[in-house]
Order: sequence, then structure tokens, then C-alpha cells
Amino acid sequence: MDYTATALNHDPSTLVDAKIQAMLPEAISLLRRLVATNSINPLFPGIRREDVIGGETACGAMLADHLSRFGFASETVAHDPERKNTVMRKSGTGGGRSLFINGHVDTVAPFRPSEWLDGNPWSATIKDGRLYGLGSTDMKSGLVAAALAASALDAAGVRLKGELQIHAVVGEETMSHELGTSSVLDAGFGGDAAIVVEPTSQPRPLSVTAVSAGNFNLQIDVKGYGTHSGNRGPSIRAGGEGNAAGVNAVEKAMLVVQALQQLEQEWGITKSHPAFPAGIFSMVPGVFHGDAGVPSVGYLAESATVGYLVWYPPNERPAAIRAEIENHVHHASQLDSWLRHNPPVFRWESHWPVFDTSTDHPLIQSLVADRADVLGALPAGLAQTHSFNAVCDASFIAEKGIPVAAMGPGDLRCAHAVNEFVQLTEVSDCARILARTMMRWCGVA
Repeated sequence: MDYTATALNHDPSTLVDAKIQAMLPEAISLLRRLVATNSINPLFPGIRREDVIGGETACGAMLADHLSRFGFASETVAHDPERKNTVMRKSGTGGGRSLFINGHVDTVAPFRPSEWLDGNPWSATIKDGRLYGLGSTDMKSGLVAAALAASALDAAGVRLKGELQIHAVVGEETMSHELGTSSVLDAGFGGDAAIVVEPTSQPRPLSVTAVSAGNFNLQIDVKGYGTHSGNRGPSIRAGGEGNAAGVNAVEKAMLVVQALQQLEQEWGITKSHPAFPAGIFSMVPGVFHGDAGVPSVGYLAESATVGYLVWYPPNERPAAIRAEIENHVHHASQLDSWLRHNPPVFRWESHWPVFDTSTDHPLIQSLVADRADVLGALPAGLAQTHSFNAVCDASFIAEKGIPVAAMGPGDLRCAHAVNEFVQLTEVSDCARILARTMMRWCGVA
């Protein structure tokens, strides 16, 4: 199809919207090809690198090929030579602010694959206005929306004063920012502001988000005293030998879980932030394992480990959160005759920091105004911005001192889930919002 640039003789937004509508079928085709490409993060737990390597790079190449027709040059940055980040950039005429759009092309691994639509997590099936498939919401549709906005600007003859970049990065799903987003920024790419096109259609479509929670990956190791399972009676009953007969690490770890459940309930009152819904700050015990070194029920478990994802508010210090959790478990352990002398061991394996951009920042205000222009103004009294109720690479962009927001198609409630999907109307609406923000922020020549 011919997308020859059209001379500007009226409101650019009207013309750009028309181009977005005309170019939408091709954008959807691009999204289908991206979703049909297996780009599972090769560092994701349980995944063999050789089974998935190359998918991330292939996705970046598809986006670069599409945008090359609209004046974008592309370069790659590869901390890992087999996992290339793709940077697409178009110079401005000068005198404007620069902007970059960030999105990750890696995905998590699917679970219960036979239950997905058509029995295939990569089907990219379209049904009832939704495109289904792993990565459709998280977050290939956001990158396609950005590419659609940028290509429509070119087709409409709009030249930006400031440079526009689109970064298709690897590694986000395992917090490997040093391979992805941070690697790209450290290579000299970036801009005066950034938009991460993560799925933000919660609590309403294409919410503008200026803040996220932080989280920790916490592993808690509990020691037991492994002996024959027949020793359970004398190890726990009155008149028995007690701990000398054996200590089941699984049950001791359950005491730790119960202690943290109590603290989590307290957090429902003590942890809050005006941008977040009540009760969101939590401690999620997602992994539990215990045994005597062999997977047999014939023993009292010698050791147990509980894996947590801890979500904390942006208005609290990470060190204080760690201390609060450790102190609570310590005090609970004093009530147990074994844990009192064999305290749980904490392994804080990773920390994903918050991002927190002032809602008064011009980038946020631009997105709010441009969303209202496309979808209509929110009723008086409703918050104009919201929290991003997960984590994303905006945190590592913010650490570089770059103002950043998150806004993109898709709903976190179906991300990482069986039959993940994105509403296709959100892709085009997001492109319309992004195009307006690109013009407002970078300036039109």
C-alpha cells in the first residue's frame, strides 16, 4: 500500500489519525508475526537457552524492517551476541526535545499450553476483536502501537523537531536490564524523556502511569534435622525426645509463612500510597520446596526453602522493608524451640526499584492531555494518572535521570496467563495517543 507523505494543510492530528486507521491492517499483521515468534527469555527458569535463543533478535529485526520504510535507521546493541537489542531512530529537524519509546520483546514461558486457544500459545489468533497469544499484551502490542504512530507521522508528512527513537529490548522478564534497557542506554542511546509501552489498561483503558511499586525476590532457607519419618511422633508429642528425634524443616518453614502472612495483614493498614489501590503491597509465597536431600516422604525434611516476591510502596526505603521482614521473622522464631537456635536464613536475590515521576512533569501532563483527546476526558474527581501495578524497565530508565511514564495497550490481569490477549482497538487508540505525544513533546517542524 502507498503511504506517501501528505502535505500538511490542516490539523496534523486529524491527518495522522486517518493514516493510523489506513495503516492498521499492516500493523496488525506485524503484531501477528511478532506474537507467532517464540521469544521466551532464555534465562527464564526451566528454559533451555538452545530451545529459544534467537527469538528476541528476530522480533527486533521485524520492527526495524517495518520502520525502515518510514525513515528510521536501525542499530543493534548486544551485550550477549545472540540476544540483540534493536534501536530504531529518526533524526529531528532540530530545536526540539528528544523522546524514546521502550518495550521488551522477550516473554515468560507459557504454562498449560494445551489449554490455549487453538492449543498453541503462539497462535496469534484473532477472535471477537482480540488478538490472542503469548506476548500479545506483555508487550509486543505496545511496540507495534509505537511503530504505527511513528510510521503514520511519516506518512502524514509530519516532521518532528526532536529525535525519536524506539527501543526493542531483551531481558526484561528476568530483570536482566544490564543485557537490555541499561545496555542500550549505556551505549549512548536515549533521549530527554521516555515512554515504556507496558500494558496499562487497568483500571481503565490506556491509563497513564507515573509510578510503580518496587519488589524483592526473597528466598528464605529453613534448616531441619532429617531423620526417619517414623520419628515424627516422639519429635512433636509430649513425653518424646523433641528436637533430638528429628525436626521437619517443611513444618518449620510453614511457621515462617504464617508469620509473614500476619505481617502482610498488617501491611494492608501500614503500607499505602495515594496512587495505588488498597492492599496491593504484599508478600507472595510463590515457591516452596523441602526434603532431606532426596525426594522421598520417608524422612523428616532436612531443609526447606520458601521463595517470595515482596511488593513494597515507593514511599518507603528498600532497606527498611528488608529490616522489617527479617525482624518480624526473627521475633516469631523466638517462640519456637528449634528456630530460636536455628534461625531462618534470608537470601535477597534481586531488587527491582520503583520509578516515580511527578504527575506535574510535562511528559505526564502531555500524555494525560493526549489520552483525553483520543478517549475523552475523565470525569471530574477521578485521578488522571494511576499506578503501574507491576514492575518494568521504567525503573532503570529513571535511574539514569530520565523522566519516564508507562502507557500501552493490554491488561496486566491477563499478562502471563493462559489465553493472554490484547484488544485490537487499544492498539490503534494507543498509536493515536503516542503520535500526539510525539508531536507535542518533540515539536512539529
